[in-house]
Amino acid sequence: MLKKKSTYQAFQDGWGTSWETVDRRLTRIRQEVIHFQEQTVGERRYWDAFVAGTEISRAVRVPLNSAVERGDVFVIDGRQYEVVQKDRKDDKLPASWLLSLAAAPIEYRGK
Repeated sequence: MLKKKSTYQAFQDGWGTSWETVDRRLTRIRQEVIHFQEQTVGERRYWDAFVAGTEISRAVRVPLNSAVERGDVFVIDGRQYEVVQKDRKDDKLPASWLLSLAAAPIEYRGK
């Protein structure tokens, strides 16, 4: 019997923290623990961003009710990433956000 591809997803690859930013400063935590699932960065997504001047280094899926917005800093294992794109994905249950993350060139600091 062939293995059937599941239509459900679990966010078990790790967790990160979403920070609101103002003028390259971390102002407050939007959500402290956001579980995520790793995704591959597609060729089209990578090159479209590259032409626009952004290099996407990571893509993750987070639950739909997560408090994360475009322009926020998403911290995973002490590394800071800027959220450069946020797309709603409903091809698997439960629905989720696909976040395109770019490595922060300069470390953001708190107030």
